[in-house]
Amino acid sequence: MNRFSRLIVLLSIPLLIALGLHWRSNPVSAANQPNIATQDETAEAHGIKAKGRDIIVIDGDTIMIAGQVFDIAGMDAPELGQQCRHNDSFQDCGMSSALQLRKYFAMAPFDVQCWPGDQPHTAKSGGFPTVECGIGERDVAAAMISDGEALPIKGYSHSYDSLSAEADNANIGIHGSDMVLPTDWRKGKRLDGEAGKCLFVSDSSGNYISPLDPRFETSESTDTQNICSDEDARAMELNYRAPAP
Repeated sequence: MNRFSRLIVLLSIPLLIALGLHWRSNPVSAANQPNIATQDETAEAHGIKAKGRDIIVIDGDTIMIAGQVFDIAGMDAPELGQQCRHNDSFQDCGMSSALQLRKYFAMAPFDVQCWPGDQPHTAKSGGFPTVECGIGERDVAAAMISDGEALPIKGYSHSYDSLSAEADNANIGIHGSDMVLPTDWRKGKRLDGEAGKCLFVSDSSGNYISPLDPRFETSESTDTQNICSDEDARAMELNYRAPAP
């Protein structure tokens, strides 16, 4: 082999190595063919992505994304009109939880990513789908539970249970006050002296809306119909008012 041939061989070696590494990391298979999945299949596989400012917070554990209502999986927050007693003083802990959730989304430095949650393990009723949501590396439900703004749903996550126990030991948020469990509050149980607050309103078109919704102030709805929670609204077969197209 002359000098020129040896030079060609030596120059070819790096190219062959690079090609081999490329084939190894990108094998020719169906998985690497052009994506021909339908839009629905893609959404199911990758979840839902939204800007935090575009997410409507209905209450402390219920949100609307692009016109679809979801319950946040794994947690149960005090209801919007629910009060807790701290040092013999009543506080609107349900509203506090909802505002904290809204702050998480409104101040999100990254897009909010949500995936389907474990539907059977939810304390909610009425058939709303559940989602687990994250902001970057932060799990929204875990943050709410750790901050004492929500309780874990039994059997959903050992991690959530541990975070709640830590918050309870430190008397953080709702753990530092007397409170009726949200599941019991929805059944009508109240603390002695607690003022019953029904904050949701409905319209004549079979819709309801939360006072946290930016559209609430301009809403012509005035009839509360004793809608004390979104669960009450569901039982009345009301739909959450979707944004205008």
